[in-house]
Amino acid sequence: MCSCKKPRTGMIESAQKEFDINIQDSYVIGDMGMNDIVLARNIGAKAILVLSGVGKNSLNEYRHTWQNIEPDYVAENVLEAAEYIISASRIK
Repeated sequence: MCSCKKPRTGMIESAQKEFDINIQDSYVIGDMGMNDIVLARNIGAKAILVLSGVGKNSLNEYRHTWQNIEPDYVAENVLEAAEYIISASRIK
């Protein structure tokens, strides 16, 4: 299987090298806990679960697939996730 398929880290590692990304200060925003939140943990980034899309089901019905991993924040949608990131960056 391709190392670029989430939650594997190949895609992120390539982008990190090409664009000199600081992963520890980065966020993964997604609606699939099993893929997006686990990816964030695998690379050492912060994780935001959005409840739009399949996010509500990911948090409830499919929570067992990623039960030992918590997102850093749960947002209703991508706009709320972006507002959270902006707010968190001001605190630093």
